Amino acid sequence: MKPRSATVRIAAGQGFWGDWLEAPYRQVTGGPVDYLMMDYLAEVTMSILQKQKSRDPSLGYAKDFIPLMERILPIVAERRIKITANAGGVNPRGCAQAVAEVARRLRLSGKLRIGVVTGDDLLGRLDGLLARGHELRNLDTNRRLADVRDRVVSANAYLGAWPVVDALRRGADVVVTGRVTDTGLTLAPMIHAFGWRPDAWDLLAAGTVAGHTIECGAQCSGGNCLVDWERIPDLANVGYPIVEAAPDGTFEITKHPGTGGRISVAGVTEQLVYEMGNPGEYITPDCIADFTTIRLEQHGKDRVRVSGVRGRVGADATHGPLARASAPLDQLPEVQLRIGVRSPDRAAVDRFTREIAPLILNGPPSVTGFAGGRPKPEEIVAYWPALLDKGMVEPCVEVVDV
Repeated sequence: MKPRSATVRIAAGQGFWGDWLEAPYRQVTGGPVDYLMMDYLAEVTMSILQKQKSRDPSLGYAKDFIPLMERILPIVAERRIKITANAGGVNPRGCAQAVAEVARRLRLSGKLRIGVVTGDDLLGRLDGLLARGHELRNLDTNRRLADVRDRVVSANAYLGAWPVVDALRRGADVVVTGRVTDTGLTLAPMIHAFGWRPDAWDLLAAGTVAGHTIECGAQCSGGNCLVDWERIPDLANVGYPIVEAAPDGTFEITKHPGTGGRISVAGVTEQLVYEMGNPGEYITPDCIADFTTIRLEQHGKDRVRVSGVRGRVGADATHGPLARASAPLDQLPEVQLRIGVRSPDRAAVDRFTREIAPLILNGPPSVTGFAGGRPKPEEIVAYWPALLDKGMVEPCVEVVDV
């Protein structure tokens, strides 16, 4: 086994499908990094990719990932930078095949190994799982998936970091995955570099927090930042974030010198609370990270040190006691009521929006939400969160030489 690294530098290159394509190139050329992490997937993205694949079986992955790889593969091969990306969407093998073809055109045969992580796509297994008693009840409404089975477009389990770790341990230089968690793409390089155990909960939680901090790209380095945003320097040249991690689970968030944006405690904090539910239970397939234990410290210009992260065993974590009753209504600082309607009849929804719009002036005070005009009916793609016995999901890892 190779010696454990003193530190490892993991650069964020994409925060969503459609992010700035110049960012990955700048990350691998702007200074030393060990890994380039690229996150492409959201729930709605999976549905879009599944629709594409249903029309053409060769599709179903982030297509702009391929020309991007053509641009940076020679650089990462020369500098020995490894890549983890969930750009595979619902067709990781097709995506990996396209990357391999690019690598051969670039005469990188024999110099590159590609790992492919599959096993997350459950669409073809749904009927069998339901028949075996896996109800896949909606975590928000408790409805059974069988109630809407005929409308399911895609079904994917969130895989964690360990299949990516497996691919890295088998020598993969580029790891292409399906629905691996955003955080797992950063946690996996840390596990691989430092040899962390599967039950090292505090360390895994620290790596999870690191991944959550950089998963949205420039959102933690000055982009979409509320605090003092008018004074963020050179935002047009924003530098994407880099995790500089140590084996003890501490890490620092920084960026390449000479780039715009800002790495600050305030900006990192904003990213940490993004998409967060109970701060004491940030649940992933790898561990539960307790966000209330995170300690942030400005450690120099454009450098934030993160420490103190604690984690624990995730088994049965979602079956805890119900939340305590809310405070009386007259003690709440504010209440916002949002109204949404759905119907198989588009005209009926349109009639509803026509009736509700006059409330701006003739209804109760503080009506809001009409800045963009009267809402227009749109086809909806709903998200159905559910739990499945972990034993029913079997990740598959393949590693091939180009």
